[in-house]
Amino acid sequence: MDRALLMSAQPLIGVIHTGVGMANHGHDRHFSRFLRATALAVSLILPVGLVSQPAAEATPAEQLPACADPSVPEDVNHASIRLEGPTTGTEVAVDEHGKIALSGFLHKNATMVDVSVGRLTTTDITLGPPPAGVSDWSASWTASLRPAELGENEVCARAEREPGRYARILRSVTVVDLLPPSAVPDLTVGAITATTAKATWGEATDNYGLAGYEITVDGGTPHRTTIGTRSYSITGLSPSTNHTVSVVAVDLAGNKSATRATASFTTAAAPPPPDPDADLVLDPEQGAATATWHPDPATETSYRAYLDGQLYDEFSLTHFCQDADGNPANPCTAGNSIALPIGPLEEYTPYTFRVEALRADRTVARELSADFTTMINTDEVSPAATQQAASEGSQCAGSGGDFYLAADSRTSVTVPAGSTELFPGCYTVSNDSCLDAFLPPSGEKLVNCADSLTQLLFSAAPPGRGPVISSVDPVPGRVSTLFDPGNATMPITWCAQNTTTCTLVLAPAAQAVRLVAVAPAAAVGTSWVVVALSGIGIGLALWALLEILFPGQIGIHGILEYPIRHDTDFDTFENWGADEGEWYNSLKIYAEVIKTTKLVADRDGIPFAWTNAEDGRLKRIIDAACTAQRGTQGTAGCDNGFAVYVPGGVSYDLRPMKETGTHIVTAMGDGGYPQPPTRAQWFYPARSQGGRAAIDAGYPRRWFNTHFTPNECTGRAPGTVCDEFPFWVTNQAVNLSGERASLKPVPPSESSPQGTEMSAFFRKCEVADGERFIVLPVKPWVAANGPSFGFRVSEGGASMCMSPKPAAAP
Repeated sequence: MDRALLMSAQPLIGVIHTGVGMANHGHDRHFSRFLRATALAVSLILPVGLVSQPAAEATPAEQLPACADPSVPEDVNHASIRLEGPTTGTEVAVDEHGKIALSGFLHKNATMVDVSVGRLTTTDITLGPPPAGVSDWSASWTASLRPAELGENEVCARAEREPGRYARILRSVTVVDLLPPSAVPDLTVGAITATTAKATWGEATDNYGLAGYEITVDGGTPHRTTIGTRSYSITGLSPSTNHTVSVVAVDLAGNKSATRATASFTTAAAPPPPDPDADLVLDPEQGAATATWHPDPATETSYRAYLDGQLYDEFSLTHFCQDADGNPANPCTAGNSIALPIGPLEEYTPYTFRVEALRADRTVARELSADFTTMINTDEVSPAATQQAASEGSQCAGSGGDFYLAADSRTSVTVPAGSTELFPGCYTVSNDSCLDAFLPPSGEKLVNCADSLTQLLFSAAPPGRGPVISSVDPVPGRVSTLFDPGNATMPITWCAQNTTTCTLVLAPAAQAVRLVAVAPAAAVGTSWVVVALSGIGIGLALWALLEILFPGQIGIHGILEYPIRHDTDFDTFENWGADEGEWYNSLKIYAEVIKTTKLVADRDGIPFAWTNAEDGRLKRIIDAACTAQRGTQGTAGCDNGFAVYVPGGVSYDLRPMKETGTHIVTAMGDGGYPQPPTRAQWFYPARSQGGRAAIDAGYPRRWFNTHFTPNECTGRAPGTVCDEFPFWVTNQAVNLSGERASLKPVPPSESSPQGTEMSAFFRKCEVADGERFIVLPVKPWVAANGPSFGFRVSEGGASMCMSPKPAAAP
């Protein structure tokens, strides 16, 4: 049985009928409900496709695998063939090519067929002279194979004595890898600042396969990366201090390079304190900054600001003048300050800012300039934790482990009885064989057995849950990116490089999402396969599974007519699959918005509650957004694999954004359908990093001061900034979509929160440059000052990626 096939079939928990489980389900309807709930509850993402693997020494299609033919006798040494090595119960080490050698003798009336190690079989066999003095043996034979996994393996040799009559010899051996990886080459440390540095290195080699790299700074706690990540950012250092970083490669057996690569460096000196005479202070955030300086009203009447050498804004003395309390000041005196908001910006990016103070005749009275770097958003899931789980998951797969528990899941998942720990978090189980006879699946065929792995999956799945489980933990004062409150884990399948060896990985839901995202980077130069768990069997499309699990169909035209309401218990709702899944992803958006707003409103005491009227409006908006995503006419259900941004009356980190959030709602139809209707495309913009789409089209950042004038921001009141929607950082800014962007003056205090929020959304929800996402304005949520949030939708469910922070305790 191909273990990759077996492990990618772990999603079949939705069509597994365990003998034990059926004892508790007295009739088909109850079982069907249990089946669909379990099938979809543990799902988050489907495999888009398996990464191609190198051709292993394959079994010829017309022959059964050597060890899978029950008609072949199993003699210790058969009259037709002998297996001299390896011997039963021994440890066999792979050689410098990652292979083990097999050898024996062949009877003169027999023909060699094949030899195998585990599930890998080869017919590439070398025949040599027979043993001396034994006339019945016609030849000696040798072969070598790279085992698919380390640990216990079954060695098999097969011969044919007569047509259709075979003989085979089986031996159980333990395959080990005793050779460490090579030393890590070309370790360097660069990008050194007063508190940070970045280590990079070259690719190590190994005879059997690498699991990743282990980095240590100043002898501290080691950090793991995958084989595709050969860099590490070092933070939290002190200025003008000496440090040493070392790196070793770790292979799939856990061996480490015999010699550590080391490099030493010294952090830069602390930057000098700001020069009070310079009179320019820049306060950067993740996606915005504020430039502050004191005016000289005696000589200055206006200002001209530049960002990275390009004109950013031009404004009068009084427009951004404020007093010590941050209130607009007019007249503007030398004791006041000018506070110019700058944004939206890209996170962790250096910028140069310059401002010219102009006299009444437009000549330059003075010039101020400074450099700044925006800050970096904090990830919802620690990259270090993700890399650790990915690397150790690979090691577990390569070592023959059946499942791996990420560090954060080890206290919440019960290890099956009889499991053996290979290394912390990695286990083999006593029984993983029951699925073999039922693969590949077809039709409504049920697996009528249970083994340790299927029982583990059932125990990890929240019982009786529907496909969309809120990502917000309802415990007061706490928000977590959990797939299900009270059950933080979800399983995926992770496969080792250059093999079909896979292991089940159980990790916190948000970390599991990150593991799948990390997979392409881990696959650089290798052949990895990542299969996410779902309720869908191998080769079965979503609609096919729904035909099995949801035999009745409901004629609907959008989720507006779907039999689901804001007061539905989404955890147990059964009709997710109506109409062959056309509205499945739309329903996930709907459920995630309803559940998140309810939980956050209850947690933070927000005066918000759904009504039937607002419920209907939300469904219309989702139908409109999904239709825009599909680029079709009429009403269409959403596709999958995208992020959703829900603006609020405050930002996700609870800073005021009421006017900005209201602007988005108004621009998109004020809770109804956008007017003009062509604005519906604004539901589905694409990210444009740094606003390049607008810049390349010839528009400056403050295009509304010079283009399409007069407009809503022409002559705006002092102390306001001009907000535009669609956002400057999308491909629909200005008039790039054919519909000129909507403009509205808003308080300058909302500029930085919005810039930082968009930066956080792109980072936390992994919206790449050019990738499309959905903007979903919910009018009553903004009106109630609910916080913004973001989530991703994929085949199996919805997962929060930008969680609203909890309100401070009164």
